[in-house]
Amino acid sequence: MDIFQQILEWLGDLNWNIVKDEFTGKIASAIAGVFIGWFFFFRRRLKAYARLKRGDSDDVLFQAHHLHPLPGGDRHVLLFRNLAPAMTVNLLYDNLAARDLVKTLAAKTTLKDPILKTQGAMGFEVLNDAFGHLAGHLATTPFERETWLFTMTCEDRQVVRRKCVRCFLIRPADLERFANWEWCRENIQCEQPWHWYRIVALHQIALIWKAEKEAALKRDASKEGLPLVDNQAVHRRIRPMSVGIHSKEVPVGNPADVPWIKQEAELKKLGLELSVKVG
Repeated sequence: MDIFQQILEWLGDLNWNIVKDEFTGKIASAIAGVFIGWFFFFRRRLKAYARLKRGDSDDVLFQAHHLHPLPGGDRHVLLFRNLAPAMTVNLLYDNLAARDLVKTLAAKTTLKDPILKTQGAMGFEVLNDAFGHLAGHLATTPFERETWLFTMTCEDRQVVRRKCVRCFLIRPADLERFANWEWCRENIQCEQPWHWYRIVALHQIALIWKAEKEAALKRDASKEGLPLVDNQAVHRRIRPMSVGIHSKEVPVGNPADVPWIKQEAELKKLGLELSVKVG
């Protein structure tokens, strides 16, 4: 009974206005916190949905390209196959500056130059990290090793369904053939009709490769420093890699011809005019 009496006296001594204000304030703060958390969660979901709808992605894909010969003549089907599980930029690079640089460079690629412009010391590092990751992943494959060419690309969102960083591998002899646009349009079919732009991308990469080789011949080799001491102001964005890759790939379904007259007209509207002369 004494305890009950003490509780009543304690309740009677309380300043209920202060209790009311404290209680109301805490409730209001809790409601505001829940609302703000929901708002940012919902906003993040909306932004993610918008990126998915646009086809933007932070994925990094690793793909090998094959020219599969067709019976008779010099016709081929372009095949490309994933070599490793897809990663995100954040998983591939633990350095925040490297992540930001890759995303910035990917956003600046064009139809004419689909290769990331990895000039400078930081650019060399992000290119080297992607190169090393793929080389390490393929180091234990059972296939015979041969030389492939590696480059980091991001194809223009105006003409591809999904914009993301794609690390290409292609044999040097095959890339050499892609430099000739007339040969490409006359002799290459696609595994799927919507793969036609990959032919355009590889043609542009072949031209860049040719220009890089010519520039390397003109540079005085004695003036080139080691990667650890110079600024890497000039380095090759298309690099040779010795790896073993399955070479018996075959087309899935019936190969498709590309209506190049129509596609070239569309590309011209987008600022890329392709010549049928030898590249």
